[in-house]
Amino acid sequence: MSKINFTSAQHVDIEFEIAPVVLRIAAYVIDTIILSVYLFIVFMAVQFDGFFTNFGTWLFFMLLLAKLPWILYQPVMEYLTGGQTIGKMALGIRVVRLNGERVGWREVITRWLLRGDFLWISASYFVYLIPFWNVFDSFIVMLSSRQQRIGDSLAGTIVIKNKSSQYYKLKDVLKIKSHENYTPTYLNVVQFTDEDMIYIKNCIQHRKRYKGKEIDALLINLAQETALLLGVSEIPTDRVKFLETVLNDYVVLTR
Repeated sequence: MSKINFTSAQHVDIEFEIAPVVLRIAAYVIDTIILSVYLFIVFMAVQFDGFFTNFGTWLFFMLLLAKLPWILYQPVMEYLTGGQTIGKMALGIRVVRLNGERVGWREVITRWLLRGDFLWISASYFVYLIPFWNVFDSFIVMLSSRQQRIGDSLAGTIVIKNKSSQYYKLKDVLKIKSHENYTPTYLNVVQFTDEDMIYIKNCIQHRKRYKGKEIDALLINLAQETALLLGVSEIPTDRVKFLETVLNDYVVLTR
């Protein structure tokens, strides 16, 4: 599975899995099914001989009610939701910039133009080129080391799985220690929350995986803040061991 690293605001490298082409195709299929159902409902509800007697007026409203939502669905959804359509939401993937930031109008419009959906507004034979273009684009994704299609490359975006592969949940913290044969060191640790411990666990794991001045500085600051809240006057030299002890104490004293 291909992966990519982003640097957080705290200068921590966070690793995400790049969404494989099969998930992207599946998301596209889900979106297409949803839009097709919408089109069917519109065509059944707005009959030419029902609401409208003038064909030109009917055609205008069909363009407004049917084609425009289909055409604008992807860029509007991705902009409003930070890189997701309903299909992407269902499969847990999203579009982000190459630096991990949220996509803006420039990125979503560039991706949209290079996907060709805007051709649906045309009544010409150009619409028949869209399936062929999508197949070609999928082939480009499979050849790309970052699983990028042409629109992604030009927009500077990438599709990733939502959750970092280094993300820890509460159950991971609870596995650390049991009550047996363990004497807590910092009794004041009970003032912290589960969310605090999850954050500490993540920082420790990043420190073990990635070496660098930024992550070292983060651990020093985190250890200092933790010691201050615990009322510890002197912080142990080994910050990682200190924070691991805090984690162990928290689990033993609160579970």
